[in-house]
Amino acid sequence: MEFYLRQVYPWLIEISSFSFVVPLSIGIFIINKSSSLLYKLLLLYVVVIALVEMISQLTVYLGTGNNHWINHVYTPLESLIIGSIYYCYTRSKLYRRAICAALLVVLGVSIYSMVWGESLTQMNSFPHTISAVVLVTMALIYFYQAAHDLKHTYLDTDPMFVLSCGIIIYQAGTAMAYSLFNEALAASYDTARICISVILVLNILFRVILAMALNRTAAT
Repeated sequence: MEFYLRQVYPWLIEISSFSFVVPLSIGIFIINKSSSLLYKLLLLYVVVIALVEMISQLTVYLGTGNNHWINHVYTPLESLIIGSIYYCYTRSKLYRRAICAALLVVLGVSIYSMVWGESLTQMNSFPHTISAVVLVTMALIYFYQAAHDLKHTYLDTDPMFVLSCGIIIYQAGTAMAYSLFNEALAASYDTARICISVILVLNILFRVILAMALNRTAAT
């Protein structure tokens, strides 16, 4: 997606591309203070984000004409990691089965889109929207469970609560931008740039929230 922005907002793409440094630095800094499963999964998620950003930067450096294929791979991988987090922190067997079923749907839709659906040179609008709906639903289920758990007195210190807030904001916002991108690109580059700008700003915000969630795992 960088190809549509570099000539107009080069500073925004650079900040977004390297914003993974914030949560990654926090994760490395507290590596001796936190050994929880949540910390490990969040750190894995951040490492995957870092790898995706570096691969994206490499494709731009090599002068390839399009790198949307990265999103087609990243979307199901992101869903599997975040889904694993909610699976581990959900007590209900029914919810766990629902999470597994939902992740299979995301994986199936992503594979279908790559093979028979949207071109790898287009934004993966439909798979990302499905993934966003699934992840937002998981976050809302966690909110429901937290509201009925008397142990959660101060939710702002709960890393899962912070993560869930970030997921709702990020996934809802990017789902809208992704769903509009291909149509916007057909209309004009300027309209497409607006969609990507929204995604990049949300990337920065979400990675700051990831850093906050990681930092809170040291106290749990």
